[in-house]
Amino acid sequence: MKKIIGVVALVLWLLSAHQNLLAQETYKVHSHNDYEQELPFWFAYSNGAASIEADVFLKNGKLYVTHAENEIKEGKTLETLYLDKLQGLKKSGDLREIQLLIDIKSEAYSTMKELVGVLKNYPTLSKVKFVVSGNRPKLEDYKKYPDFIWFDHQNLDELDQIDLSKVGLVSVSFKDFSVWNGYGRMTAPDFEVVQNAIAKAKKSGKPFRFWATPDTKTAWTRLAKMGVDFINTDEPALAVQYLDKLDTNTFQLKNEIAVYEPKFGYDAKSKPKNVILMIGDGNGLAQITSAMIANRGKLTIAGLKNIGLVKTSSFDDLITDSAAGATAMATGNKTNNRAIGVGPKGEVLTNLVDVVHKKGFNTGIVSTDAIYGATPSSFFAHRVERDDTEGLVADLTKSNLNFFMAGGQNQEGTISKVFQNQTLEGFSDFSRQTAVYLGENKVPSMEKGRGATLPEAVKKSLEVLGDKQEPFFLMVEGAQIDNGGHSNSTSDIVQEMLDFDQAIAAAIRFADANENTLVVITADHETSGFGIVGGSLQDGTIHGDFLTIDHTGIMVPLFAYGPHAEDFNGVYENTEVFTKILTALQLK
Repeated sequence: MKKIIGVVALVLWLLSAHQNLLAQETYKVHSHNDYEQELPFWFAYSNGAASIEADVFLKNGKLYVTHAENEIKEGKTLETLYLDKLQGLKKSGDLREIQLLIDIKSEAYSTMKELVGVLKNYPTLSKVKFVVSGNRPKLEDYKKYPDFIWFDHQNLDELDQIDLSKVGLVSVSFKDFSVWNGYGRMTAPDFEVVQNAIAKAKKSGKPFRFWATPDTKTAWTRLAKMGVDFINTDEPALAVQYLDKLDTNTFQLKNEIAVYEPKFGYDAKSKPKNVILMIGDGNGLAQITSAMIANRGKLTIAGLKNIGLVKTSSFDDLITDSAAGATAMATGNKTNNRAIGVGPKGEVLTNLVDVVHKKGFNTGIVSTDAIYGATPSSFFAHRVERDDTEGLVADLTKSNLNFFMAGGQNQEGTISKVFQNQTLEGFSDFSRQTAVYLGENKVPSMEKGRGATLPEAVKKSLEVLGDKQEPFFLMVEGAQIDNGGHSNSTSDIVQEMLDFDQAIAAAIRFADANENTLVVITADHETSGFGIVGGSLQDGTIHGDFLTIDHTGIMVPLFAYGPHAEDFNGVYENTEVFTKILTALQLK
């Protein structure tokens, strides 16, 4: 009952606001046996279905909507359930083009006579295409019926021999061509048979529908991509939502990107001098895999051998946010979501930058977020609220950070009181605390033309750090993989992860030239429950799907390279990243 009330409220709101309830145009959904929905017509129509099916049975001069005579319910007629609602939309100016498939279950000719009479009472429904299916008159009698009535033809073998002028739709049973259940993939022989059937139907120039199809996301995708015009489903809302995003959830990398092959020349037992901690915000195993598939199976990160799994929960929730996740890695302590560099009671926590600074390390941060974003801030700030930008910037000006390259130029007025500005190209020294701004707020995304800014910033940072005698700690964040997850954008996830991998390549290349450098690559959490549901290694295509727009509790991978990389194998809490780094540096 609550579900019905909710849907009714939605529909009434849409109508009162005079919204045009437009169906998605790329792939059309047919609401099969629509009368069996909790809210017939409205549920399918308000959710964008392009075709709606109503079974009718003529009894006592009325067209009841039912599958069989013994299931007739008084009051549930074609007029009350469908035609009157369409007429109401017409009067309010909200009627869009739609197909009403009327599946006759009673005797054809008597039912057709009554149907013609009923439809004549709705002369303004010109946007509705009435297509008769089920028990139909003989083919040669189609022309005897008014222009507003079309017919569903159900024989592929005679399409090139008959008059199609009154045929509005071609439909056949999927089970006549394949036994596929909608999971995995059709066998090659089945695929060929189904594809040939679709081609034969499409050659007629008429829209085509399979009935009795598997009703899964995989089936909807495969049939839509094969060219079926109306996707048959008992779940019209879910199918429309899924198919509407089908193309945007598919990404193809046009040109393969060169990757770096690690040399593994370091002494695994030696004490590292330098540490590079790289955090892909929201970067789970599926995000990494998607980029690898898009790049034809190759990533720099995929060449690393020491791998761990990191648990990501915060102090106060199973699902962490970036603030608590980064704070755990930066300080070795769990904290509440939204907290930056402080414990559950607001107590100030010592972070990695502070620890290594006292030991004579140079320190830097490179990020595609603003410098006052949650992850960068966790390495220098101490605030109970991640959105306390003023407080985070104040903490930055009092921090031990030598330099940063990130967005956040909109706070330059305050930051420049302590940090001198340099350009990325001109960055050569940090004898004074130095800021290199890569964007006004966040750095532009890859989709919006960021280019190679992140890998170039990492490379430049390492060149300057490497010229110093002192050891260094550098935190690098690929911040916008997370944005791709939140926006459920496969293309953003793949492009941002590929860019992060190029930054990883810069770090690994430096580590190979400076074998006393430990590189640790992980994530603060996974975002979106991203899944890979299709694609091709051969042409670099990825079709993704999403569980949520939020973070998840899935463990994230960690990759390590350089001295003591083996210490990072296994399964452990995110706080152990802090501990393991200091242990490797013999600073615990």
